[in-house]
Formats: sequence, structure tokens, C-alpha cells
Amino acid sequence: MKIVVLNHTDVRVELLNVVDSLCPDEIEEFLYDRGFDVSNISWMEVPSDVNDYVPIKFHEFDVKDNGEETHSERTARLKNFTIYDSVQDIKRREQEELADVLRHLGTRVDDGYEYHFEGECPIIAAYDYDEPCDVVILSVRVDDDGYISLVGDEKNDRGNPHSLDVDEILAGHLEYVTSYILQ
Repeated sequence: MKIVVLNHTDVRVELLNVVDSLCPDEIEEFLYDRGFDVSNISWMEVPSDVNDYVPIKFHEFDVKDNGEETHSERTARLKNFTIYDSVQDIKRREQEELADVLRHLGTRVDDGYEYHFEGECPIIAAYDYDEPCDVVILSVRVDDDGYISLVGDEKNDRGNPHSLDVDEILAGHLEYVTSYILQ
């Protein structure tokens, strides 16, 4: 039997080969014992005969201007079971874009550039204190070496601004900070 695991934390899909005698009731315990955070994954059993490919179906739902709902689907076979590298590439590109914008529109201070938000601030998703949450970004800084740091405050627990590491921010969310600076 094979188990397909979708890791929600870093958008990774893993395929595990396991003995066929593993009972479905034991799978979560099996995954937990092997270091999977069962609160951040989804999993499903797949027959052993799918080899290294898992059949998947992509769905696209849309509503046209006239109100007509459309649905299209396509079937494929998933061979490469990880998009982790792609997610990391997106995060790297977002960091580069933000650093460039800060160098052009930020205020020069010490060994870098800063931007402080006034009024409405960008809100992004980040792992703050090891839990995903919404964070209100108050300022952002890039040093001359390209290292980005942010000061934020958890949206539901305001009054405790603190530094955030750029790696704690979910992929796709630094774009919100960049967009606010460009407004």
C-alpha cells in the first residue's frame, strides 16, 4: 500500500510505501511516529499498483460575466511529489522584489533602508510563535547585505510589536507588503 501525504505547512506532497498489512486505523499513529505533524497534513491510501504515479484530477470552477457557472477538469498523473522547491523559489523572488522596492522607496538608515507604514498597514500570514496567524506589518527593513526584517503585531493580540524573520512569512504574502509600499 502507498500513503499520499499532503503537508499543508510547506505545500509538499509525499508518497510513502508501507506494508499492506498496515490497518487504516493505525495510519495516523504510523505517520506521527515518523515525524509528521498530523494536525498539518491530509493523507489518503493509494493502491500499491500505481507505482510511482498517483492519478490526480484538476478542477477549475468559474462564473462568466453573464452569471453562467462553468466547470472544467483534466486528469493527470503526479510523478514529482514535491513542490517545496517551487515554493522556496517564490519566497526568494518575493524577497528580492521587496528588497529592490525598499532600496528605491525606503528611507536610508544606518546600513540599510526602512519603510514605516502609517494608517492602514499590510496584513500577512506568518508563523508567529510557531502558530500560523495574521500579522499587521508596522515596518520593514533591508540591510546592505540584502537581509530583510519586519516588525509586526499579531492582528488578534495587538500591543506587542516584535521582529519577524522573513522565513516565517508564508509564500505569496510578502507581495502584500511590497504592494503597500508601491501605493
